[in-house]
Amino acid sequence: MSDKAKLSISIDEELSATLRAIAAQRQEQISTVVTHALVDYFAHEQRRLDGLAAMAEYQHEHGAFTADERRAASERVDELMGWTSGAGRQSA
Repeated sequence: MSDKAKLSISIDEELSATLRAIAAQRQEQISTVVTHALVDYFAHEQRRLDGLAAMAEYQHEHGAFTADERRAASERVDELMGWTSGAGRQSA
């Protein structure tokens, strides 16, 4: 990541204040904090996309997930994420 690109973005004022506070606490430049956040986000997003592709491939080979399989998967995700009864889960 040696080459740099300069971007101009607009973000919510509250998010901007949080970003500045975190950068100050870490004694880092704002661009460094943003870069770390984006690296983490892109890694997470790639894992999510890989998971969706794996599920689509599985369903293509074995058929669509049943309602029971979807319910069991949802309960497992809730358990892993520490959510109860779907709390914290957003509708698609």
